[in-house]
Amino acid sequence: MGATATLSATGLSVEPGSEVTCTVVVRNTGQLVDQFTVDVVGDAAGWAVAEPAAVNLVPQASEAVTVRFAPPRAASVPAGAVPFGVRVTSREDPYGSVVEEGVVEVGAFTDLSAELVPGKVEAGRRGRFELAVDNVGNHPVGVRFTPATRTASWTSSSTAARWCSRPARPRSSSCS
Repeated sequence: MGATATLSATGLSVEPGSEVTCTVVVRNTGQLVDQFTVDVVGDAAGWAVAEPAAVNLVPQASEAVTVRFAPPRAASVPAGAVPFGVRVTSREDPYGSVVEEGVVEVGAFTDLSAELVPGKVEAGRRGRFELAVDNVGNHPVGVRFTPATRTASWTSSSTAARWCSRPARPRSSSCS
């Protein structure tokens, strides 16, 4: 008893907030009518689904199942290659289950915000400011800040600054 599974594509690409699909053809190689459940395992499991999630097959029959990958537009899903597996589990023979593997390439998106703290200083006082930069994209971003003089009374002891703003869940330690 058991199953075979064949993926239509083992290399996929998707942009966060969009979706991409492939199919897995499940074949009953056993001698009994069997029910097979299909699910996605690995890092992509949280944003992938198999439709339908279960198929009933007579011996030597096969059926196509759609696997849909829909990563959210969030920092929790890093840009880059995400390995996945499509697991096909036999109800009659769980040890005869199979996993087909692939990779989905998740695209990068940039979402930066910046805030100058405090927003203003009372007239005639010196001010000390901090620039708060939040990266809620899914990849590191190089940031450059150059203070500019707005009036003759404005002076700045700072020079241009450059640093790397990493997302909430960094995957890479370098900025591009």
